Amino acid sequence: MENSNENNNLEVVTTNKGGAPVGNTNSKKGKLFHGELHKALIQEDRLKLRQIADKLVEKAIEGESWAVKEIIDRVDGKAVQATEISGADGEDLKLVVSWQKS
Repeated sequence: MENSNENNNLEVVTTNKGGAPVGNTNSKKGKLFHGELHKALIQEDRLKLRQIADKLVEKAIEGESWAVKEIIDRVDGKAVQATEISGADGEDLKLVVSWQKS
């Protein structure tokens, strides 16, 4: 393996807070929708929001598993999924990194 300080083929891409490339406006669209949805739900002393929450609880009580899951996810937070990566038969993986001059 040969060490080199030459990084001619590397490109650094500046990203914004969300990890998307600079100039990506997708998050603005989502924020606009979120704002309008928020306004609609809190009108009339949050009556619509309360009705939706009541319906969700009602469905959970009726035994709808999706409703139970939604309530648990909102109250306790989503469960963290553990991921383990290993080779065949559970052995450790070997990572080899090499550089080539072009």
